[in-house]
Amino acid sequence: MNPIDKFTNIDAVYPTTDAREEDTILDYVWDFAVLIHPAMPKIIDERFALEGSHAISTFKRRYNERLIKTPLTYEDYKNNIEIKTAISALQLDVDKFWFAILFIWDYVNGECWQAFERVDSPANEINRLLQTIAQYEVSPNANPLTDHIAFKEELSLSLQVNGKSIHTIETANAIKFILSCCQEHLDDLRPKNEFDTEHLNDNIEMVSYYPTKKQTTASATKRICLFAQKFQLFFNTLSPSFSNYRKGERNAYNVTFLISQLVYLTGISDNEDFLVSKTTLKGYLSKNKNMNWDVHNNIY
Repeated sequence: MNPIDKFTNIDAVYPTTDAREEDTILDYVWDFAVLIHPAMPKIIDERFALEGSHAISTFKRRYNERLIKTPLTYEDYKNNIEIKTAISALQLDVDKFWFAILFIWDYVNGECWQAFERVDSPANEINRLLQTIAQYEVSPNANPLTDHIAFKEELSLSLQVNGKSIHTIETANAIKFILSCCQEHLDDLRPKNEFDTEHLNDNIEMVSYYPTKKQTTASATKRICLFAQKFQLFFNTLSPSFSNYRKGERNAYNVTFLISQLVYLTGISDNEDFLVSKTTLKGYLSKNKNMNWDVHNNIY
């Protein structure tokens, strides 16, 4: 039997006291969801903003509807000798860590199966264009209105329609003028601080990331690495009040080995090597340390 049959406070995006007992069991999930899937901060006053995550309500609904079908059952989890050893050594809460496993497993599935590829924000695209042009500038402070502009190499900007070029800008002063205008307004897109949500909303379309219509599915190798990387991030950012694990220190239990076991036990991979040694997982992570997988989670 699971520690909770069904959650009741399923619409909460920010921590509340309405169902504190059932939300307490999600302490690990709350902290991690706010980190990897944050909602817009809820401004309480000019000095305080409440952090939250829409992933929490999604997770609760999916849990209630029995949609999170990991091969590792709660009973098997509690009876697994190696997991019990790890939990004891790391001073983790048994039930809170169980829900963390469910959340991370489900979240990674949303990133791996029929996920939508995501394009960069317009602001970042403009910034990359500026950085690219800037590296060819001879005189960065030159004024395109009064100075003759020259670049280190011959540059041009092309406008395409359906992949076909219909207009090209070749004069250096015109390119520098576009560069200057973009630089001036790009600075306006940066919020003054984390509480400057009004500024963010004023520029929301320039700083938002949107998925494309193209769906993609991760390979088995990517899925293993994404699951392991999420768990590494989970442990590295886990509050000291929740565990004695400390990043970069000699810990009572090797979390890489624990993650490796979970790769097998949760069905991420059927390779039994993950169950007996951390070496296989370390090899996967080492070979794919520069892996890029920027998608819109199709569940969360």
